[in-house]
Amino acid sequence: MVALALCLMVLAILIWPPRARRDAGDAGPAAVRSVEVDVGEGSTEPTVDDAADALVLCALALRSGLGPTEALEAVADRVPAGVGRHLRVVASAHRWGQDAATAWAHVGEGWSSASVAWQAAERSGAAPAGVVLAAAQRMRRQEAARVEAAVQRAGVLLVLPLGACFLPGFVGTTVVPVVLHLARSSLGT
Repeated sequence: MVALALCLMVLAILIWPPRARRDAGDAGPAAVRSVEVDVGEGSTEPTVDDAADALVLCALALRSGLGPTEALEAVADRVPAGVGRHLRVVASAHRWGQDAATAWAHVGEGWSSASVAWQAAERSGAAPAGVVLAAAQRMRRQEAARVEAAVQRAGVLLVLPLGACFLPGFVGTTVVPVVLHLARSSLGT
């Protein structure tokens, strides 16, 4: 009886379309895009690799002839939701006339390399593709250095509990018997 009820529930879940999918099917492609964005809104913060990949895509878009704001918007549609949301914020800030430092300040410290690259390109008037690509590489190097430092720190922190566990055993099996033997032989018993 319980198995039949579980089978019916699974079948109902598989057959019954979710409300968002059903509504998107009725409204057309624009509604599907909005549903995809809404689903991604609850995602976590972007990883460094996702952000660096997005910057590489931005550099490619810039090299293809798009302007900085257009490149950010084009890449925002093709990357994971968290990264896309951040790029849309920066693109919107640029559209509102904010400079690169202010625009990138809206998305946090994780994008500091991108902010520096965009500011350098903005101040010099040079094509930003090269500096944006260098920023992506710098982000990856900094993350690799951070991970390596964390691994080394973990190795050091693991030695302390191991020492606390093995030191009493070492003292009990080697030091105490030697001290007892020396005490017995020096007392003459």
